Order: sequence, then structure tokens, then C-alpha cells
Amino acid sequence: MEAGSQKGLRADINVTPLVDVVLVLLIIFMVLTPSMLKHLTATVPRKADEPAAAVPASNSIVVAYTAERELTVNNEPVAPEALAEKLSERLRGVRQKVVFFKAEDDALYGDVVHLMDIARGVGAETLAVVTE
Repeated sequence: MEAGSQKGLRADINVTPLVDVVLVLLIIFMVLTPSMLKHLTATVPRKADEPAAAVPASNSIVVAYTAERELTVNNEPVAPEALAEKLSERLRGVRQKVVFFKAEDDALYGDVVHLMDIARGVGAETLAVVTE
């Protein structure tokens, strides 16, 4: 009798059906995952019909900073060292302590943040950024 022609029970497991089932499940999940992600909904606010409110000019404080490191408060040139003093005297009599910042696109980000920190330190409660 040859060794390969034994008729009897085999002790090894047939994994072919298991592999087939796993591959089919993998394909199903690969097909369904992108379609499940497409059904996310988001509520986007509607665009207002009225134009955006302009910066109030009567008693507002507008700090402008250019790329050439020129600093102005309400179109008056100010040295960066004197900004805290200038802002504190302007904020002293104002009920709503709002400071608007208008920085050029090429201005250094760190400098603008430092100016905002100075404004917050002298008592500004709200910092606003003016955009074009």
C-alpha cells in the first residue's frame, strides 16, 4: 500500500471555504464604507440678505498694522511701546471695550498676536479682526 492512498479520516481542516467567506466580507465592507461616509449631513447657516455691518466709526478703536511694521490707532501713528498707554486711555471711558485689528496680509503673524495680547492686557474685552 502506498502512503498517499490511505482511505480514512483526515485530521487537517479545509480552510478554503473560510478564506472565501472572509474575502467576500472584505469586499462587501470595502464597497459599503465609502457610501456610508457620503450620508453625513451638515447644517450650513444661510447667507444674510443685508450687507455686513461696517466698523462703527464714532467711538471705535481700530489698530492697523502694516507689513512694514507701521502701527496706527485710528489712523494716528503710534510707537509699539506706547500702544498699551494709548489703548488704555481710549478704553477708559468706553462701555463696550472692543478693539478692531486691521493687519495686512504680509504682516508678521507673531507681531499681530503680540499686539492683540497688549490690547487684552490693558482691558479690551472683545478683539475683532477687520477683513476686506
